[in-house]
Amino acid sequence: MNRKRLGELVIRSENPQALVRFYREVIGLKSFAAFETATFLKIADDFKGHPQLLAIFDKAHKYSGPQAMQVDRAESAAGTLHHFAFAMDLEEFKAEQDRLQKLGVELELGEHPPFGWRSIYMHDPDGNSVEMVCYDASVLDPILNQKVRSASEDIE
Repeated sequence: MNRKRLGELVIRSENPQALVRFYREVIGLKSFAAFETATFLKIADDFKGHPQLLAIFDKAHKYSGPQAMQVDRAESAAGTLHHFAFAMDLEEFKAEQDRLQKLGVELELGEHPPFGWRSIYMHDPDGNSVEMVCYDASVLDPILNQKVRSASEDIE
């Protein structure tokens, strides 16, 4: 049984206050902890003692991970993040779409038939692509699903 979960995702920013505002006011995350150059926002409860978190660090925040890692790379402005997603159930997804549209947030909608997922895409103030996603059986294409699941077995 795989008990791994995403513990936290960290975004470094030139304007962390704008990101914190966006993720609190638009996405609806709650404050968990704050330091001088880092703010942790709670996504959801998970393992005891460690909820799922989005951390927003000022670019001035000093790297605090293992020193054997590439500190310069960890603190660089260049990254490889494509996007990240908040998962929710279908009922919550529909309510979120309505709420975001009422806020005037520019949204792009998508469907992913191989997985049966519906998605809402938007950008945060730093230009990161943020997705809201849910499972919707009416979107699932069983033939495509079998194809992508079989392909993943070839990779293992």
